[in-house]
Amino acid sequence: MTTPNETIINNERRSHAARLHELFCGAEDRHLTYDPARLRLVGSKMEMKDENDEGPRDRKDPPTVDLWEKHLAGTYPLGISPLRHDGMCRWGLVDIDVYDDLDHSALANKIQRAALPLIVCRSKSGGAHVFLFVTDWIHQAEMNAALVAIAVRLGYADAEVYPPVPGKKGNCINMPMLGGSERWGVKPRGLDMSVVEFLYYVEKARCSPADVTRLAKTTATTQKPGSSAPSSRVLRNLTEKCDEIAGLTDGRKRALHDTAFLFGKYVLKDRIEPETVISKLIAAGVTAGLEPVAAESHARNGLEGRLRKRGGADGDDGDDENEGRFAEIDRIVMIEGGEEPMWRVTVADYGDITLPSREVWKNDVFNLRCAERLKVGFRRLSVNEWADRINAALSIAETEAAPTEASQHDLFRDALNDFLFDKHRAENMDELLLGKPYPDDEKDKVWFRFKDMYKRLCQGPGTPLQGVSRTKIGEMLRGIGRFGVDCDVHKTTAPICKKTTEVWWVRMGLLNGAMPQLPLPKTDRPPI
Repeated sequence: MTTPNETIINNERRSHAARLHELFCGAEDRHLTYDPARLRLVGSKMEMKDENDEGPRDRKDPPTVDLWEKHLAGTYPLGISPLRHDGMCRWGLVDIDVYDDLDHSALANKIQRAALPLIVCRSKSGGAHVFLFVTDWIHQAEMNAALVAIAVRLGYADAEVYPPVPGKKGNCINMPMLGGSERWGVKPRGLDMSVVEFLYYVEKARCSPADVTRLAKTTATTQKPGSSAPSSRVLRNLTEKCDEIAGLTDGRKRALHDTAFLFGKYVLKDRIEPETVISKLIAAGVTAGLEPVAAESHARNGLEGRLRKRGGADGDDGDDENEGRFAEIDRIVMIEGGEEPMWRVTVADYGDITLPSREVWKNDVFNLRCAERLKVGFRRLSVNEWADRINAALSIAETEAAPTEASQHDLFRDALNDFLFDKHRAENMDELLLGKPYPDDEKDKVWFRFKDMYKRLCQGPGTPLQGVSRTKIGEMLRGIGRFGVDCDVHKTTAPICKKTTEVWWVRMGLLNGAMPQLPLPKTDRPPI
């Protein structure tokens, strides 16, 4: 007999499944699933195939609310294609296949600062799926153009986007929020979203079809010279030409062909990807009233004609200014009252980095710190050029009081608790090498590596103690309890994967150790 509590939980899961089913509308005649037991790590990618090459199953049935319930329970992984039979879609994603160095928290922070209507989720292999949701159906060409521009803006121009360009069906996408997995939405601080939070953030972020068009334009035109991928001027010029084509009633096919041919010279110079050119031109052609297949055909013919010509005498308008990757400073906040002068510098497109002011003034040192913490390499500027950029930012700099010793310790304790008791915990000591803390309930200890804890707390944009030195973090770690053997905090070595590794442990009871729980929504009591 079902208890009242079980009834409430079942009703809640059914409600969540129905809302997810509505958000992820797509292909009506197929879905994908696989046996979770067949997942295996091949290199750094989690494959759905076993050793006998038996993998995912393509079902010729619609993804139903019942299947979503099983997905949330972790018993039936669900994959869905965003494309309806007529090439229309209401959602898409940028698939960032970076597994070892991807900082999901930094990515979520970057999206939040840029006010982009996107949701970050971990993928099955540890990369990221960045979702865009729309309130109404739009053509895949429009969605693809927006996603390509978003990928460029985020610094992942080589990432695949779904749906692909018209004419290609694309794969089913493994859905987020799979019960028992790590495939969860990510909040800016790096913590996981519950199902309730995921639904809230997605429904809040959904944008209109007109917003998708504007998003494709603004992400392209605001691309800064310091970022990787296509040059800002090439993207801006392409966007302007596409706007002209979108308003044509005559000569549309010739305009698509000629524009693709013109921008082929930038493709040859690796200043823009060919699919970026094709996607944006298809979207312009569809807006102008052409069928997607016709728009794609004329755009591809023009581009391929230029690529075959290679080196024709059609002229060149020279290299873009600042073609190299130089650090652009958007903002400086001077932190006063600390042990030494500290500046929090906002690097255009890459986020914040907090450094002693003496390190900011030295361009080579600043570039090194950006490589270490923001994972981006910049070219060196001359002393005068770098000083000009700093002085321009200092003319509108802000000041901020350094946190007091007491408040810094409180912040450290809260951040350490988040790191140690997050959902992403290791199952055994060997998984410490993946950067996860390992809770040993029997011994009342949580094991971790110092460098993983320091990276989570202090490195990268948006971290709670960014810029605090390793020495200071070590002092605060020792200060949260008695330090030493059989006390509250201890440093030792342990054999991990047959290699002696320095590890730390903290008593679980020293911190609250409780997973954050959201209250269940209020529901009417079930009838007795």
